[in-house]
Amino acid sequence: MIEARHHWFFTRFFNWYTSFMIKKDFYEVVFDGEWKPANCGTMVIGNHISWWDGFWALYLNNQFLKKDFNVMMLEEQLSQRMFLNKAGAYSIQPGTRDVLKSLQYTKNLLRDAQNMVLMFPQGEISSMFNHRISFEKGVERLFDPDMKIQLLFYCAFVDYFSHRKPSLFFYLCEVENPDLSAEGLLKQYEAFYIESMNKQSNIRE
Repeated sequence: MIEARHHWFFTRFFNWYTSFMIKKDFYEVVFDGEWKPANCGTMVIGNHISWWDGFWALYLNNQFLKKDFNVMMLEEQLSQRMFLNKAGAYSIQPGTRDVLKSLQYTKNLLRDAQNMVLMFPQGEISSMFNHRISFEKGVERLFDPDMKIQLLFYCAFVDYFSHRKPSLFFYLCEVENPDLSAEGLLKQYEAFYIESMNKQSNIRE
């Protein structure tokens, strides 16, 4: 597997680039809820709707957590964009023995309170209007029974209303007493996603 190799230059560059692009391409950014950093490793789970997703999660980390950013990517994709490795990306290769190395690497990251790990359990990009959420198998293997982690959810939605540029909406929550089983994670995220979608559909300009 390819491990993350954080480099100060790439970290600063992507922090700046992310903020610059969001300010440039969106009319406004709206938050519903907030995150507070905890003295333990942080797992962030979000909806996977576009190529923006990693940048949005980095933006949220910079706004609320200010932890070391880590994100799991398919090894085939990361190997073609190795500069992302220097900004916190590491690899997983489904269907190979290296999966176990990636899972153990993730567990080790989460044992460090300075780390934030981003995960998209859906496994692939889908429409933000898709009301049915499904997670890839094996997500529960990222956690050990004795692990203390902070579990954070977010949903991102985009609406134009009467503006040329879209508005970006983030719905945020921290899961108290999280159920880290595969079924538990899915049910918790589904409930949060539906609640967030209902709030978004009721917004009036």
